[in-house]
Amino acid sequence: MIQLPPDQVEFEPGHAHTWRLSFPDAPAAPASRRPISYNQAVHLGAAWSAHTANRPATFAIACGFQMPGRIDVPALEAAFLHLAHRHEVLRTRCRPTPWGVSAHAHAPQETHLEHIEAGPLTSPSSTRAHLHQLLRQVNPITGPLVVMGAVVRENSATVHVVYDHLVADVLSAPITVAELTRAYEDLAHNRRPDPTPADTFWHFARKERTFNRALRAEDDQLRGWRDFTAPGAQFLPSFPLDLGVQPHHRYPSLNRTHTLLPDHLTQRVETACRASGGTLLTGLLAATATSVRDEGGPDTYRALMPLNRREPDRYSHSVGWFVNAVPIEIPAPRQAPFNTLIAQALQGYEAGRRHVAVASARAQELLGYAEDTATDHHPVNFFSYLDFRTAPGAEHPSTRTARVHLWYPASNGTFFWFHRNHSGLHLNTLHADTPRARHTVNALVHRLIRTLRAYAGASR
Repeated sequence: MIQLPPDQVEFEPGHAHTWRLSFPDAPAAPASRRPISYNQAVHLGAAWSAHTANRPATFAIACGFQMPGRIDVPALEAAFLHLAHRHEVLRTRCRPTPWGVSAHAHAPQETHLEHIEAGPLTSPSSTRAHLHQLLRQVNPITGPLVVMGAVVRENSATVHVVYDHLVADVLSAPITVAELTRAYEDLAHNRRPDPTPADTFWHFARKERTFNRALRAEDDQLRGWRDFTAPGAQFLPSFPLDLGVQPHHRYPSLNRTHTLLPDHLTQRVETACRASGGTLLTGLLAATATSVRDEGGPDTYRALMPLNRREPDRYSHSVGWFVNAVPIEIPAPRQAPFNTLIAQALQGYEAGRRHVAVASARAQELLGYAEDTATDHHPVNFFSYLDFRTAPGAEHPSTRTARVHLWYPASNGTFFWFHRNHSGLHLNTLHADTPRARHTVNALVHRLIRTLRAYAGASR
């Protein structure tokens, strides 16, 4: 699997289909209300503000993959419905209330599909437009929260499942590809797919709420956040290089994926990092910190880093938003040897990981930064790393060539999604599209490549 911008994808024309989940129009029963997570609360608040201001409210996550052979369209449709039946979070509908937006989960028997035949697509530009249309459909306020599209040809199909971020994170993508493909294979051969419901995200959300509601600002669990947010500073760390953006102003986003290293050089970097007591992740943190410093940034790299909170014995194959962002600080002193950089990156990562149970939104509230809630109000620094070779669902052959797309049409910050697959190490960047930001991010990516190649040389 690789994380690519939607505009960087090409697939063959064919006959287009779209499916979306539908639910009864009757008022939701009180028992159907679900305790949303802190991430979801922030997401819904920002989406509601955008909706009332008539701005796009979308942050969509899509997975795309190929299905070989002659496609049984009814079986594919049934597989999508099976996916929704297994994962309760996908059967969610959001309802505006006088106090905000509440989430309600519908029972499987209340969940149906609306099927639209979009007709023939005859060119690569029309297939790309089909994908963009799917991405723009999901909306946390008006719905739907999940859609599926397929471009069917005589002997193959390209399938996309698109989620609003409210109900899925990036690791939901390989889970979706593997599960949908397995269900389709069973249904196409008249076998019954596994009917066991997946462990529901809402149990996780309730547990997170219970733990975080009990926290107080003086608690030891918030020590790292207190140290990270110096008096007078913003709660969310700013990107340390010039992007040419103005506070409180949104810009169209530029989304690109860069290949940093082929697989054999990625392995050399990992070998060098492990010889110094670290991992490829800590090597990436050290390389980013030194590269930012060498491009004119500070000697200490500060960022938010999302960490997966799926419990291996419970939520490992559940769709949902099982991520919390933790604060990381990585020193990058000049003239420091490689071993020292790796050790300091490991120390910074471990310090941040100790705060994974504290929801960042709750820390923000407890430490008095309640007004500093929207990540697009200033250029936030965001660092992420995933190894798609070992992600849940990676064992299925379909995931190896699958793609994940993130769709965020407007921003004034930066997202850096480092990811590894069988072909090597890649970086998906999304940032405000200004001339200065283009120059800054291009220069930083080239610096990162040089730094990582130097690390690969250290493995010798």
